[in-house]
Amino acid sequence: MPTLSSFFAIYTDGATPNDDFTPPEGVRVYLGEMRELTVPTRGDELFGPHASLFHRFTPKRGFLLGMTADSRLGAARFFGAVRSVLLEAAAKLEGVGLDVLRLTPFPLEKAADAVPEDLLAEDLFVVGFDERGEHGFRAETFGLAKLDQRELSFEFTGKELLEEAALLCGHLADWVLAHSRRVEPGQALAFGFDRLGFMAIEGEAGGPYRGWHPPLIQRLLPESLFPGVGVLDVLSSPEGAHGQTADLTVPLQRALEQRLVLEELDLTGDSPHYSMTAQVRGHVHGLTNLKAWREEPLSSRDSGWHFESQVAGEGPPQEGVAPLGDLARRMPAIVRYLALPPGVRLMWNEQGKLAVDSARAQHLDDAADDTEELD
Repeated sequence: MPTLSSFFAIYTDGATPNDDFTPPEGVRVYLGEMRELTVPTRGDELFGPHASLFHRFTPKRGFLLGMTADSRLGAARFFGAVRSVLLEAAAKLEGVGLDVLRLTPFPLEKAADAVPEDLLAEDLFVVGFDERGEHGFRAETFGLAKLDQRELSFEFTGKELLEEAALLCGHLADWVLAHSRRVEPGQALAFGFDRLGFMAIEGEAGGPYRGWHPPLIQRLLPESLFPGVGVLDVLSSPEGAHGQTADLTVPLQRALEQRLVLEELDLTGDSPHYSMTAQVRGHVHGLTNLKAWREEPLSSRDSGWHFESQVAGEGPPQEGVAPLGDLARRMPAIVRYLALPPGVRLMWNEQGKLAVDSARAQHLDDAADDTEELD
C-alpha cells in the first residue's frame, strides 16, 4: 500500500519547535534536531518565491519534522493533518522552513502558506525545467514522492510548451490522487489525443531509488524515514509505433493547440484518444467543403464526432466508422478541434475557411480529466 509522506526542515536562530501536540490519528510524526546542521548550499536547486531566503539567513539550529501515513487514510485528511502539525510546531518561531520533497523554502512566520487549506495536486509538487539548447528542455518534478509516486522526468522542444508540460504533471498528480495508487513502470496512459508510456529510469536493474533524488533530499532525510521512490521517464508512443519512442513535444503541442481553441471560444472540453472512432460520410481527406460536429458518444470507443465531406473523389465515398488516428493522418490540422464539446458544429468552405457554430455547445462545469488508464 502506498505511503503518504511529508517532511519539513525547520531552521531557527536557536529556538526550539513546539512538540506539545497530539499526533493526529493514523499519522506517524517524527520531530528531532539535526545531529549536524544541514543547510541548502548555492549548488542546491530550490523553488518558489522564497528560494533566496538562505542567502539572507544563517541558522544556528535545524530540526526535521516528518509525517507519514498509509494511503487508506486519504490524501485530503493526511495533508490537512500535516498542515495542522506544521503550524503547531512552527508557532511563534522565526527563521526558515523547507518543504523538503518539494524543495521550496518559506518564512516560518508564513508557515500557513506552505501547505494550503484545500488540497490541490499543483500545490504538492513543483516542476523544474533544464534548458538544453538545441536539445530542448528536460522537465523534472519534485514533490510527487509525497504520494509515494515516482517523480517524473521527460523531454520536449519548444519554450511555448513550458506551461503545457506543467499542466501534464498536474494531470498525472490528479490521476494518482483520484485512484489512490501509483503510476507504475510499464504502464500506459492516454493524454488527450496521444498515449504516454512510463519507464523506470534505472531500467531493469531496480534501485537504488534514493540515488535518483537531489543530493539535498538525500542529506536531509535518513533512509529509515525516506527510502526513496525513484524516477519515471515519460515518453510518447505515436500510433503504430512499438513501445515508447519519442519525447513529449508532439503530445504537448497538440494539447496546447486544443487548449487555445477552447479558450478562444470560451468553452471547456476533452480530447478523444486516437484509438476512438468517428462517423464518416463522403471522401473525407481534407479541410475543404467539410462539415464536422460532435454529439454525445454512444460508447466508450465512440468520440461523438461526425465528419461529412462534399468533395468528389476517386472510388466510392466512405460511409461508416473510421478511427480518429486514420483521420488525423489524412488531416493533421483536425486534431486541434477534437477537444471541442458536444453541440459544436464546424464548417470549412471550398477555400478551407472555417466557420464555428458554438451556440448549442455544452458548457461543462469542469473540463473532463483527459488522463485515463489504458494498460
